[in-house]
Amino acid sequence: MHELMNILKYRLVWLNFLVTVLLLIFSFYNNWAVPVFFIICSNLYDILGYHFTLIRRTTKMPEKIIIKSYRINQLMFDIVLLILLGLYFGWVFSLCGAILKIFGLQDLLYYFFLQKELPLKWTWMKWTPLGFIKGDLSRVEIILQGIFGTIVCLLIFFYY
Repeated sequence: MHELMNILKYRLVWLNFLVTVLLLIFSFYNNWAVPVFFIICSNLYDILGYHFTLIRRTTKMPEKIIIKSYRINQLMFDIVLLILLGLYFGWVFSLCGAILKIFGLQDLLYYFFLQKELPLKWTWMKWTPLGFIKGDLSRVEIILQGIFGTIVCLLIFFYY
């Protein structure tokens, strides 16, 4: 239990956990909370899985293999979470969470909750819409892409 408390006390992990729980509760009252819950919950998984497990590990296995293995676990977590949210709350709201993730909002939240400075160059965001086109993204481009994804979700809510 002491170790869990140390993890929650690290930077703003406690806030990410608290917001995740609150958004899960709010999701039962208002569907707008579902995509936000997805992205916050996915972020908490990424913090616990990547930041605490991968970065702080000691191993003889090549880092590239370990990171790819983690990314598979992360993708499977996100897919299962999307399916569960879609079945319970509706597919539109669940897919809006996926849109927020695809547009890089979860990665921005990762840096926010860990209170880390946003990198100047984002070399791993090639799977996002702008990343497909451009490759490596700048800090401004990733922020604008996240804002654009949020606007897309708001438009879907407005017209749904």
